[in-house]
Amino acid sequence: MSWSRRSFLSAAATLPLAAQGRRPPNILFLISDDHSAADLGCYGAAKLPTPHLDRLAAQGMRFTRAYATAPQCSPSRSSYFSGCTPHTIGTSRQASFYPSFEPSIMESLREAGYVTAAFGKVHQGDEFDRRFDLFDAKIDAVKTLFEKAPRDKPFFAQVGYSDPHRPYPSRAAAPPTRPEDVSVPAFLPDTPAVRQDLAAYWDEIRRLDAQIGRALEALEVSGRAGDTMVVFTGDHGFPFPRGKGSLYEGGLLVPLIVRWPGRITAGSVSEALTAGVDLAPTWLDAAGLPPGPKMQGRSLVPVLTGARPSIRNAVFAERNWHNHTDPQRCVVTERYKLIYNGRPEQPYRPTSDIAASPSWLSYLEEDVRGRLSQDLRRLLAPSRPFLELYDLQADPNEFHNLVEDPRHEAERIRHEMLLSDWMHETLDYLPPLYYSYPARDHPGRRLTV
Repeated sequence: MSWSRRSFLSAAATLPLAAQGRRPPNILFLISDDHSAADLGCYGAAKLPTPHLDRLAAQGMRFTRAYATAPQCSPSRSSYFSGCTPHTIGTSRQASFYPSFEPSIMESLREAGYVTAAFGKVHQGDEFDRRFDLFDAKIDAVKTLFEKAPRDKPFFAQVGYSDPHRPYPSRAAAPPTRPEDVSVPAFLPDTPAVRQDLAAYWDEIRRLDAQIGRALEALEVSGRAGDTMVVFTGDHGFPFPRGKGSLYEGGLLVPLIVRWPGRITAGSVSEALTAGVDLAPTWLDAAGLPPGPKMQGRSLVPVLTGARPSIRNAVFAERNWHNHTDPQRCVVTERYKLIYNGRPEQPYRPTSDIAASPSWLSYLEEDVRGRLSQDLRRLLAPSRPFLELYDLQADPNEFHNLVEDPRHEAERIRHEMLLSDWMHETLDYLPPLYYSYPARDHPGRRLTV
């Protein structure tokens, strides 16, 4: 167990909400590793038993359109702590360290009297780990926080799990998932190898659910559950073709479940677009604190409490370096997604862990044997379009690029301008699709999406 220069007992005692007679909530942030939204029982995976996370959803709010800011681990996670998109704070590459000069939510929460802690995977570098009052690489050490943190101070605790990240050397749950029980996404070939690979992935999710169950039980035993906002999400999508490392739905759409006793209607479901940058301002808002001046996210508190159905009209994501350079940007609105490929001359290339997986090898073998559908073969093209536009309602698997369809020209232009505005305003280093603001815009305008 590693401690920073501060101890629990030295945390500031002054709480901004104390004068209002309302104690800010404890915050327990649970995060899975390489986990798509579809792969939980409460998200529709009927034969995937995840009783603890399903119960959490039944007690809180489940979001159906939560997007990571990047389909890569450390860039995405940096957004949760900063409220900023990765390229704005220099964390766009996989395994980038969180810069020592960039602020995070920890400083604001500490000043408000919070005890801060992290357990398991943080993936922002050793210097960032020292920003927490308490850091321990063992996930079950979170019990120490519940048991020993002062009762007169709220806490913020992140627990980062390593499941369901590859490799899958052995079955992680008993009895093991049967390959015939898994749900094979339409964008993967339905082969025995893919099914076996998905079954091993599901087993790791089952182990993840059991580990989270232990944390939630310890929270309950401590008597702090009623004063704690619990947030569960993933860092990005699953480690399969068209998942991790890509800006397709399989790479960006993650589970997001929030339980906040007394503030959220139990069993509610929100279709609001949300982004990874929204969690930091949400936690600060729940604590009665303003967002940081650099934050690009928006607080979800109005959605959580039923005051508003949504907080934004679009979300954005990026992909940069992960085993190879592949600069991409995308914007997602209620119905459409536009992907901008910065290097369209190169083909789709999976991340190294996917490239070595049984699923990718099966994908290639099916192509050699002439058994891939035309929709699946598009992933193996020698180059990619500069722009891809998908109607997510009519084409959730993102097979049919509408960018040259004249019937969708207005949507293409609208999304190009949304993406360009965001790139300008977030100081992106890639050239935007439009090189100057439209006439109605002016420098310094806050995004209205």
